[in-house]
Amino acid sequence: MIKGESIIMNMKKLSTLGVMFLSIALILAACGTKNNESKSSESPAASSTASNGSGATSGGEINALYYVNSTLGDKSFFDSAQAGMDRAVKELGIKSKTVEGGANSADWASGLEAVVASKKYNVVVVGTSQMIDVTKDLAERYPDIKFIFFDDLIEGVPNVYSMLYSQSEGSFLAGAFAALVTTNTELKGANPDKVVGFVGGMDIPIINDFKSGYEQGAAYVDKDVKVVTSYVGDFVNAPKGKELGLAQIDSQKADIVFGVASAAGLGTLEGANERGVYSIGVDANQNPLYPGSVLTSMLKNVDQSVFRALELLAKGELPLGSGEVLGIKEGGVGLAKDDLYEKNVPQSIRDKMKEIEDKLAKGEITVKSSL
Repeated sequence: MIKGESIIMNMKKLSTLGVMFLSIALILAACGTKNNESKSSESPAASSTASNGSGATSGGEINALYYVNSTLGDKSFFDSAQAGMDRAVKELGIKSKTVEGGANSADWASGLEAVVASKKYNVVVVGTSQMIDVTKDLAERYPDIKFIFFDDLIEGVPNVYSMLYSQSEGSFLAGAFAALVTTNTELKGANPDKVVGFVGGMDIPIINDFKSGYEQGAAYVDKDVKVVTSYVGDFVNAPKGKELGLAQIDSQKADIVFGVASAAGLGTLEGANERGVYSIGVDANQNPLYPGSVLTSMLKNVDQSVFRALELLAKGELPLGSGEVLGIKEGGVGLAKDDLYEKNVPQSIRDKMKEIEDKLAKGEITVKSSL
């Protein structure tokens, strides 16, 4: 298990998005080419980045591929994993290349197989439950390649190490926070209705585990708080994420929404900001995107866990064939508490959240996972 480290220290400082939503596509494209040296021709609908470190590691040279079954630029989940790869290049001296698989899930299996089959990489970093089957298949057919899998568990495959973040625990915190906001009288954007929103990327087990934890956290604070739920249908359609969030705010009276939809969730955050209500970011610290509207973010410390796995591999200590679940106690999940959190969240809510976090870490509160 990993010891908690603040994700804020490990990721690049996000700048406030001063332009409106029409620039999302440009932002995604720009982030996808940041630090890029070349475009990939190894996979259809895929672009790539490449970066080389200097020096060797004690476990032998690591030439790693990070396969993104989406695109970079989400300012959360996939970008966080990229930050972990970048840190490994800088601090461990590994070689690293990133391939973006694009929005069409039909391309992912063939895209990943194309680069794995090239045998140019001895380590593959890939994640999300949607990639479990293809990863297991490739790992069995290419036993000399080591796979680091994040955001779900693959156990019993000798060349695969996996890690699952306890999103139910992290989302319990987000739900408790949302319930405290919607019932608060100090926050100008909070209305009298006890309604909080949840916008998920897809109706799949991992996202529903977020939802389950969110509902449990809200009920822990106030059983009368209602959670309204919508699904985008993918993780890239930011306009749809915005539309669904606005519907929850305008029609269902939600005054705080939790967007669990990667890049699509950026639309949910924007909509809440336009309406003068509140939102909760996800995976990385998204508080600076809309200061005062995004009050906190539920963190999956993906960057730290990816770096840790590569560091253990370099030392020859990575427990291949097994998986780990990283929760609040292990520092795998948590809430973003930066200067903006201190500035915009009432002291009464901050004190209550500290109390809840302590109880979770001590095991005094049990969160049920839907997985």
